Amino acid sequence: MTTRALAACSVVAQAVLTIGTAGAQTRLPPITVTAHAPEERVLPPQTVITIDTLVDRQPRTVADVLRGVAGVTVRANSRGETVARIRGAEERQTQVFLDGAPLAVPWDGRVDLGLLPAGLLGNVRVIKGAAPIEYGANTVAGVVDFQTRQSAQGSFAHAEAGSLGSGSASVVLAEKIGAIEATFAAGGITRDAEPLAGPLRFSQPSRDRRTNSDLDAGSLFAALGTSIGDVRLRASLLHLAAERGIAPESDRPAEAGVRFWRYPDIALTQATLNLGVALGGDAELLATAWRQEFSQRIAQYRSVNYAALRRTQEDDDSTLGGRITFAHRLGPLHLRWAASAQTSTHRQVETDFPSAMAGPRLKYRQNLHSAGVEADAELAPGVRATFGAAYDAVDNPLTGDKPRQPSLDAGAASAAFRFDLGDDAVLTLSGGRRTRFPTARELFGEALGRFVLNPDLRPEQAWLTDAELRWTRSGLSLTLNPFLIRSEDTLAQRVLADGRRQRFNLSGATSFGVDASIVHDLSDTLRLELSGTVLSARADAGSAAVRRLPQRPSFEALAVLDWNVHGQFDLRAELRGVGKAIDLDATGQSVDLPAAAEIALRAAIPVAQLGKHQLLVTFAVDNLTDAQIFPQAGLPSPGRLWRVGLRFD
Repeated sequence: MTTRALAACSVVAQAVLTIGTAGAQTRLPPITVTAHAPEERVLPPQTVITIDTLVDRQPRTVADVLRGVAGVTVRANSRGETVARIRGAEERQTQVFLDGAPLAVPWDGRVDLGLLPAGLLGNVRVIKGAAPIEYGANTVAGVVDFQTRQSAQGSFAHAEAGSLGSGSASVVLAEKIGAIEATFAAGGITRDAEPLAGPLRFSQPSRDRRTNSDLDAGSLFAALGTSIGDVRLRASLLHLAAERGIAPESDRPAEAGVRFWRYPDIALTQATLNLGVALGGDAELLATAWRQEFSQRIAQYRSVNYAALRRTQEDDDSTLGGRITFAHRLGPLHLRWAASAQTSTHRQVETDFPSAMAGPRLKYRQNLHSAGVEADAELAPGVRATFGAAYDAVDNPLTGDKPRQPSLDAGAASAAFRFDLGDDAVLTLSGGRRTRFPTARELFGEALGRFVLNPDLRPEQAWLTDAELRWTRSGLSLTLNPFLIRSEDTLAQRVLADGRRQRFNLSGATSFGVDASIVHDLSDTLRLELSGTVLSARADAGSAAVRRLPQRPSFEALAVLDWNVHGQFDLRAELRGVGKAIDLDATGQSVDLPAAAEIALRAAIPVAQLGKHQLLVTFAVDNLTDAQIFPQAGLPSPGRLWRVGLRFD
C-alpha cells in the first residue's frame, strides 16, 4: 500500500523538479484550491488561525490547534478518536481537508486528529455554516481546512516530555531552493496513558491513569512545488503509522456491552497534487487530485485484562479523487465552476477467537460526485453578494454481503451578503441548504456486533442561517455570530432491547445559538482573548425518546490572558468552561453531564539566539486543577498533564 503511494508521488515529484529546473526563479505563491477568497467573494463565518497563533498555543496535535475556536468542540469519541464538531453537529458533518484534499477515511467519514503533530501546519481555516461549493458534498456543518507549512513560514522544531510517559517531537524544514519550494517534516506523539482526574465506577483498575489509553504515532511529510510562467504545481505525500488503546466505558459493568478494544495497527498514506494556472483576463484554473491508502486492525478482547481475544477486524481502504475549479469574469459577475469526484473501496475481514477462523473478505465501494457554480456581484456601493447552487450524488455499487442500496442525489444552494457599515464594521448575512449522505460504515458496518443495521437510512439535510458582525479598531476586534440550523433526517442512535445500537433518522431537529469572540490588546505586551458559544439543540417533539440532543454542552467558553515581552518571555493562561449536557446510558436513558472548568498554563522563554532563529524553553500544564470533565458518559477527558520542552523557530 505505502509502496504504491510512494511510487506515485515520486513520479509527480520528478515532474515538479523537471519543471522547476527549467522554470523562472520566482517565488511560488500558495495554491489555494478550496474556498479561494478574492475581494469580491462573500464567505460564511470563518476563523483563520495563523502561524503565530499556532506557535503561541503550544499544541501537540492538530486537534489541539482547534481547541478554543468559537463554535468548535474537540473531544475523543467512543472509539478513542479525537474529532472536531462544529456547533454541536456530529463529527461526520464536519469535513476536514489537508492542502485541499479530504483527510477523512470515506468508509467512516472521520479522521483521528489526535495522531498528527501540529508542527506540520502553516495555518488553519475553520468555515462554519453553508460552506463554499469547492468543498463538495457532505459539508453540512462546516469545514476545517489545514494548510501545511511553506518556506515563507520558516522551519520549526520542537521536542517535549511530560507526565505518564507522554512526549512529542516534530521537525519541519521549509525552504526555497532555486525555483523549488520544499517542505519536509517528521513528527511523533507518545504516551503510556492519559492521566485520570477522579474515580470511575467500572473497568478502571488504576487510580491515576486511564485504562487502555496508551498511544504511539509517527508521521512523515514531504512536499515539492514550483512555478513556470503562469503555472504553479505542488506535490505532497503524508504517511502516518500508529497504534493505540481505546479506553472502555466506565459508567457500566462489562456485561452491559463495554467495548474492550485496541488498534494494534493504523496506517494512512495520502498523496496530493495541486495545480494552479492563471489564464489571463481574471481567469484561473485550480485543480487537486488525491490518492489515499488506509489500513487498520481492530482487536476486540473479552475483559479489561486485554489478554484473551474475542474477535479481530482487518480494514483496508483505497480512495482516489479529484476536484477542478474554474474562475472567470463574465460582465459584472465573477463566476466559479467547481466539480469533484471520489471513489473509495473498503475491504474487511473478521476473525473469531479462539478458533482463529477468518470470515469472508467483504468488499464495499462508494462513489461521491458534486458539481456547482457560484457568482459574485456588487449589488450597490458597499454591498456585495455571492450566490451558489450545486448538485451532489452518491452510489454504492459494492455492498459486501449486504443488500444493494439505491443511488441518492440532492441539490444544494447558498447565498451570502456583505455590508460595509463603515467605521471598521462589516456585517455578513449568509445561509443555504446542504446534504450529507450516509457513509458506507453507517449503512453496512456492524462494528464487531455493536450495531444492528438499518437499511432505510436517508441523507441528512440542513438549512443554515448566519449573521456575522465584525468590528475592528486598533488593538481591539469583536465578532458576533448568531446562527440557526434546521435539520431534517439527522442520524441518531437508539439502544435496542438486546443492548445493541441502531442508527435511525430523526424527523427533524433545531439548533440555534451565538458564537462570539473579543481580542483586546490591553497594552503593548498584554492581550486578552474571550471566545465562546451558547447552544440549544433539540429534536422535534415525538422524534426521539429524549428531545435534547446528547453531548451538546449548553455553552463553551475560553478566556485567555497572554503576556508577551519580546526577547524575554511569553506567558499564557487559559480558562475553559463547559456547560451542562446530557448523554444516553447503556439502556438509552438520559444521564446528566455536569458543567466543568479547567485551567491551562503555557510559558516560552528564549535562551539563545542562533542567527535569525531562537531557541526557547517551553513549559505547559493542561487541566491544572485536575478537574473531572465528561464530554460523554463514562469517558472523561484527561486529568492534569505537565510537559516541558525545547523549541527552535
